[in-house]
Amino acid sequence: MRMTGGEAVVRSLSAHGVDTVFGIPGTHNLGIYDALREMGGIRHILARHEQGAAFMADGYARASGEIGVCLSTTGPAALNTLASLGTAYSDSSPVLCIASQIPAEGIGLSKGYLHECEDQLGSFAPVTKWQARADSVASIPGVMREAFAQMRSGRPRPVAMEIPCDTLDETDDVTIPAPADVDRVTPDPEQVERAAGLLRGARRPVIWAGGGVIGSGAGAELQALAELLQAPIFTTVLGKGAVADDHPLVAGATILHPAARAFLAESDVMLAVGTRFTEEESDRWGLRLPESLIHVEVDPEEIDRNYPATVGVLGDARAALQMISAQLQDAKREDDGTAARVTHLRQNVWGYCQARAPEGVELVQTLRKALPRETIIVSDLTVAAYWCRRLLDVYEPRTNIYPWGFCTLGFGLPAAIGAKMAKPEQPVVVLCGDGGFLFNCQELAAAVQLGLPIVTLVFNDSAYGVLRPQQQARYGAAHEVDLVNPDFMRLAEAFGVDGCRVESIEQLGPAVTKAIEAVRSALIELPGTLPWPIMEPSARMFEAEQ
Repeated sequence: MRMTGGEAVVRSLSAHGVDTVFGIPGTHNLGIYDALREMGGIRHILARHEQGAAFMADGYARASGEIGVCLSTTGPAALNTLASLGTAYSDSSPVLCIASQIPAEGIGLSKGYLHECEDQLGSFAPVTKWQARADSVASIPGVMREAFAQMRSGRPRPVAMEIPCDTLDETDDVTIPAPADVDRVTPDPEQVERAAGLLRGARRPVIWAGGGVIGSGAGAELQALAELLQAPIFTTVLGKGAVADDHPLVAGATILHPAARAFLAESDVMLAVGTRFTEEESDRWGLRLPESLIHVEVDPEEIDRNYPATVGVLGDARAALQMISAQLQDAKREDDGTAARVTHLRQNVWGYCQARAPEGVELVQTLRKALPRETIIVSDLTVAAYWCRRLLDVYEPRTNIYPWGFCTLGFGLPAAIGAKMAKPEQPVVVLCGDGGFLFNCQELAAAVQLGLPIVTLVFNDSAYGVLRPQQQARYGAAHEVDLVNPDFMRLAEAFGVDGCRVESIEQLGPAVTKAIEAVRSALIELPGTLPWPIMEPSARMFEAEQ
């Protein structure tokens, strides 16, 4: 079929099931936008900054389990996506960035073309799994096919492709191939048998579930295996919601708390699924794990990287859990008091936090009471989110969206827009600090233009509030972290969203409930400073002050 390069892009996206893209048009990528207009079938979400567009695509991917797609023009626009792609890369989120390029004949010559960037494609390398250029109209579908295959195989991470602007406007005969068949990585039966043998002989097995469980859609399989073994389930921050936090065997994301470490010390076998044992999750790799470790992981580079595995099971989490469970059907354990031990542990954690920082616990309890069970909670980097990432109960997969590995300020609001586009029927609530909110507050305009009812909570301490207490603890004084902020209520009015300022955590709950029920975009501001989340290992930095 005869078509332009821009049409080849749009038809290739449609062939892969894409119905939503995020981006900003520019001089060099208008060929794609003309094809979007002419062909229909794909919604385009107009961002206000390319970083926002890529964060939206990431939020969409995390909430839906599908590929998120962002479009950018050449040079500065393409580079604006890098922090967002790095966030997706760290957290194993599949995002496709399609960037234009200068005319093909000028690439690499440094002649001074508009938007020219030396080695633009190479700039994507540190933050994407795969990068390629489509240098002809006819090559676009093949490059796109490989891009999707890369995202759907092994660890799901972002990819990037670039297309010269003149190629987007040229015409050629093009064939749009069917998507590549990508099979889940099937574990080695011998590895599975060894893992099952360890679990069969375990006295007190324990499970640690990471984001790979959610990425694989393996929550049901994980729960079934835990019930079979009567094994408690800890989760990482990105693993929250893999199994509902109110399940009697779920201990939540509390594994670094002293009481949880003591609990863990009584276990003899750990089954870790879809987690990389990162610095923040393992207390800089100081967390002591049980003597025997089974590590189920789809990325071969991660097995034995941070903790030596007694048995490494390379493969898709869902397939691995199904195979392990099949070998243990005759080993079902009766209730041995594990659920009661988990309940006691959770009570200890809550009691510890309540005694030392009651305001933080009040915040978590207030939000949980105000939020419907299916609410998607999107976090930016703020002390309030730090409390919630460990203690706030999450009940469904893909309802806890957090920029964990890269810890990128400005993620919250645009990622929430992407999540709401993916799941319009579910409430979406953003947790932001005042500083992080101002990184990408312009995307409120996008939410208003789209008519998206997103509730944004701004915890306003007039500072980069995560940094100020660290400076005071480490150096004895704070410096260059205090902020002069706009009037957030007037800012909300200017953007056309509902604004509400509350003066206490007690007032926050009813305000959140009212905002969700109004089904409109809203900004709720809570002035004041929250205590540092004392269940985090970083709280040790304040011990010298006491």
